[in-house]
Amino acid sequence: MRTFYNKQDSWPKICTACAKRGEETTLNPGVNIYLSMFKRGIYKCKTCKAKQSKIEHEAKWKLPLFRIKKAEYIKEYQRETDAGVYAVYDKLDIIYIGQSAIPEQRRVQHFSKHIKPMDKWQPKISYDLATGKLDRKHLSFDMIEYVDDKDERIIREKYHLEQHKLAFGDYPKYNSYSTDRKRGHIVDKRKDS
Repeated sequence: MRTFYNKQDSWPKICTACAKRGEETTLNPGVNIYLSMFKRGIYKCKTCKAKQSKIEHEAKWKLPLFRIKKAEYIKEYQRETDAGVYAVYDKLDIIYIGQSAIPEQRRVQHFSKHIKPMDKWQPKISYDLATGKLDRKHLSFDMIEYVDDKDERIIREKYHLEQHKLAFGDYPKYNSYSTDRKRGHIVDKRKDS
């Protein structure tokens, strides 16, 4: 037998999912229920809706077609930004200067907190985010200049690194980690902690 919790023209409305569990959550449109759901007569509080969405999201990700479409969408989105030289800032300090053909993908990699415990090589910014040495709220990503040609991008990246060294006396904090092996002109003087 189906139970109706919110009769027509009755007030206050209560969350139907909470009511099934024996709780009585009074709904306040725009505060603890989405206004669009309230207008359509879907009486679920934001907490119950979030639980439902999580279950539905996990079910969707099990479908191969959904995962393929999502991967294609992400690739297309990441390729919208032109290739070039970029900088990562911590508050107002430049902590990394890099170049990429797909800078949006690099931004995601830098700002990711996911680390692999068994992996010996880990992007240093991501690792410091995961361990709490950096706060994502203070990080920002900015394109310095757009350059399509790969060789020209590398030259421009070196130029910006040298300009940073001239202005501040040293390369950005995280550049010494990744560029010393590739180009041999930067040496990591920091102690590993």
